[in-house]
Amino acid sequence: MIPPIPTLVRRLRPLTVQIGLCLYLWHRISNLNGSSILEILVAVWNDSTSKIARWILITFSDSDRYFHALPKIFLFMLEITSTVLQDAIAVLGLMKLFHISSRLYNIPRSEWKNQSINQIVRFILSMPGFDKKIEKTAAKILKEADSMLGKNPNRLIRRILPTKGLPSAVILEELSSCARNENKRCETGRVSGTLYAEGEKHSELMSQVYSLYQWANPLKPGVWPRVNQCEAEIISMTANFLNAPSPPTGCVTSGGTESIFTAIRAHLECYGKQRGIIYPEIICGSTAHCALHKACEVLNIRLVSIDCNDGQTYELQASQVRKAITSNTIMIFASAPCWPHGVIDPISRLSELAIHFDVGLHVDACLGGFILPFCDNIPQTFDFRLKGVSSISADTHKYGYATKGTSVVIFRSLDLQHAAYFSYSRWPGGLYVTPTMAGSRSGALIACAWAALVSTGRNRYSTRATSIVRTTRRIADAIRSIKGLVVFTPNPTVVVSFGSDEMDVYKMKDVMSAMGWSLNPLQNPPGLNLVATENLIVEEFLGSLRDAVDKLRDEKVEEMPKGTTSIYRAVKMLPTCTTEFAMRRFVDASLSP
Repeated sequence: MIPPIPTLVRRLRPLTVQIGLCLYLWHRISNLNGSSILEILVAVWNDSTSKIARWILITFSDSDRYFHALPKIFLFMLEITSTVLQDAIAVLGLMKLFHISSRLYNIPRSEWKNQSINQIVRFILSMPGFDKKIEKTAAKILKEADSMLGKNPNRLIRRILPTKGLPSAVILEELSSCARNENKRCETGRVSGTLYAEGEKHSELMSQVYSLYQWANPLKPGVWPRVNQCEAEIISMTANFLNAPSPPTGCVTSGGTESIFTAIRAHLECYGKQRGIIYPEIICGSTAHCALHKACEVLNIRLVSIDCNDGQTYELQASQVRKAITSNTIMIFASAPCWPHGVIDPISRLSELAIHFDVGLHVDACLGGFILPFCDNIPQTFDFRLKGVSSISADTHKYGYATKGTSVVIFRSLDLQHAAYFSYSRWPGGLYVTPTMAGSRSGALIACAWAALVSTGRNRYSTRATSIVRTTRRIADAIRSIKGLVVFTPNPTVVVSFGSDEMDVYKMKDVMSAMGWSLNPLQNPPGLNLVATENLIVEEFLGSLRDAVDKLRDEKVEEMPKGTTSIYRAVKMLPTCTTEFAMRRFVDASLSP
């Protein structure tokens, strides 16, 4: 069976370059003037070696004739060297032109437009006089961000290390007073996602387990062997319910972002570098998690993003992925489900494409990894039962009910797992190897993740997953019944995403915030989403949402100058680089005391 063209090009590309280089050099050598290499080879082929030997003997036996022939020999060698250099430069130029042409052909018009606008804006902002305006804008953002971040203007700020250490009682009192107020909002069930576990008993277990290994570091495997066993068992248990091949292979990471980064790094090695791909590409949908963009920026991978805003399914269309696959493609990225709309991509069809084109397929199940395997009414298969799936990421600190700071990435093969490792054998400090990008890690968090898995068990995971999916679909059905609202998620599991063609959903978000609810704003298209958890107060949420819709319909809501509406309206009008400048300044504010 003949492989598809992108696969064929990828396999033949190294051989094609070598053959083309040989043919080009042969053509250049055959056109040399004077005593060329080709003429010497032909002379040998015609059994004229005696003439060549006689010429060399006469040349080097007579010193006068040797010195007389030296300039000719020098010029001949210079001509050969010059020709070789010209050939090398020409071949390198042709190869570079080929790669540039290939990239230009594969880059969509919208990407060109965004890059061009950003470059023009960056050039304008770098001109003299704009630096003061930028700093003025930055100061304004920092000032407004403090109120948006909920900072207390009367808070005690410490900017330098105290000379004398504070008593334990003072430290605990200072933190506990803030923690009581900050945790109260999450515990009321009015926050989307964020707090997934509930119950004092479970929280007490996590606290006790953490205290047992609070100083443990898996970087020293022989010191805390039980922590390493916990890590191995987390990988094995997760691989088991994701139907991974035996033996189980994977890593425990610090969160979904590192799990995605680890998977991409492994695919870059196995499907990119080992195949000689210089300009690797990953194909994803526009709803893919931003961790993918972060990883591609760090690893210098071109991300081919396919618009999922079709107004109906909001999923990554397999037909569009097929068109986007090139000889540089190393991986397809799918979501189960995606965070914005809660849609599960058609992973079975994407798996067929991955097999057909011989590329990797990563499934981001950070949100649904501990929900979908325990539900019977999920519309499609997403795990390793599909032969094209090469890796899956799942967060233990979400619906795995572990404390924040752990996630799992599972690989299909040991080759991919080894590609995720970092090893260095020439360091003066000794042999150094880690399973993930992190060096020192918290053994306490790994122990907590293990404790969460074994204390919950398969039966309770199944019961909770069924309950959450049922609650999510109940909320979606109720939202559909509210006039003016449109649900984006066709078959919701843990996320309900909705918008409106009649009213401003960002104003709706501000109204809901005033009622004490924390919803997540979306864009492209504008909308809001709610991540369901066990402690969500469903009836209160639906009642507040109906009240907000009534207020907006009666036009009794004025636009807040610092609200969600003004922010996202500005984002839609500004170039990407300008928006991201403001976003970075917002982070500056969060990192300032």
